[in-house]
Amino acid sequence: MWLVNIVFWLQAFLSPVIVCGLIGFIITSGISVPSLIIGVVAGVITAEYIRRKIGLDSFFGRIYGPNKMDEKWKKKKD
Repeated sequence: MWLVNIVFWLQAFLSPVIVCGLIGFIITSGISVPSLIIGVVAGVITAEYIRRKIGLDSFFGRIYGPNKMDEKWKKKKD
């Protein structure tokens, strides 16, 4: 279970890091250290917020799990 939590935490951490890194790369046409630092700080804050408030497995379970809205749309079309 701890391995799954580590992977989920890294997913939540890397999303802002990658986005800020790409934005910094596009703006400066090279690796922008300040934007990566902002991404790392935002990633830690985001991952810890998700872990403490929602729970990593609950958060990613909602994202990857079956969507109840799909069932509602299917019923509406029939």
